Amino acid sequence: MKKILATILIVLSFASSAFATAISTGTALTTAGLAVYGGVDATAAGAAPSPLVKFSTGVFGQVNFDATAHDAYAILTKHTSGSKLFGTANDSTNIYWKQVITGALVNGGTVVGNANFTSALGWTAY
Repeated sequence: MKKILATILIVLSFASSAFATAISTGTALTTAGLAVYGGVDATAAGAAPSPLVKFSTGVFGQVNFDATAHDAYAILTKHTSGSKLFGTANDSTNIYWKQVITGALVNGGTVVGNANFTSALGWTAY
């Protein structure tokens, strides 16, 4: 009986729930380990075979996208224990960073593309 109970506990420790919902542009995604799937609508994104972005445990993110033309985006990430916000965009080869407070993700802007990461807003390119 003890072996059966131990086996059940081990199996349940690996089980997790999966939730799917449409996201809004410029919204901070604060679920650790979240995966973002893309498509022209929520149905197409739900049917996508692999994620566009998968955040590691403790990493939160934000995705800014053009919901009309579907041709531009900016992606931002931050670790909960870190003090830097990182980002890049579809029209940039740079990785940008910005000093922020430690803890939850702060909004890193709502503009799509490289225009989200201006030095006037505190962003620096690597």
